[in-house]
Amino acid sequence: MFQDRKEYRKNFNAEGQLFVGGETLQLNCYDVSLKGAMVEVNSGDLLTTIQDFEAFLNEDRQAEIFVAELMLAGEVDIVWVKRERNRIMMGLEFHDVVHNAHKLWRKRRGYRKVEAFKAELFIDKERFSVEGVNRSVEGMCLKLAGSHPCIKVEAPVKLLVADLALSALGKVVWVESNELVTRLGLQLVVIR
Repeated sequence: MFQDRKEYRKNFNAEGQLFVGGETLQLNCYDVSLKGAMVEVNSGDLLTTIQDFEAFLNEDRQAEIFVAELMLAGEVDIVWVKRERNRIMMGLEFHDVVHNAHKLWRKRRGYRKVEAFKAELFIDKERFSVEGVNRSVEGMCLKLAGSHPCIKVEAPVKLLVADLALSALGKVVWVESNELVTRLGLQLVVIR
């Protein structure tokens, strides 16, 4: 009854992003089912050839995907990669994917992973111990106790996250604060 998988797949063309191997690659999504998708990825700075992708897959198969047109975002496993008519094609299996991503992430441009982590945040000459709420390729949401006048929109920041082996420079893009807690959104500009 369910032997012909093709009848349960939708063919179309939608653009998106795939965060894999530390970089964000542009993709075209051609074929989607409930369990996965077939995509064409553009080369990046680190992953440029089919051999680069094959070598990477020997170490790690996880990636994050965002396709705005489908309102789809989440974590995927890369099942296969091959070269087809001078294009790099990938088979993706959905692992933790959310549909209606625009509504859930307030029209953000990428997937945000809910993840708790500890970090050190430096603004002006102040140092804060903060907790991570969620993160994406482009930024993260942090929280800390109390209200602090130096934490304001457009303030340049330095961030150290030992748990993620991350050091970054960025800026504050939004702040929600009361006497008890401050939540802030960071845009990461330079990641080391």
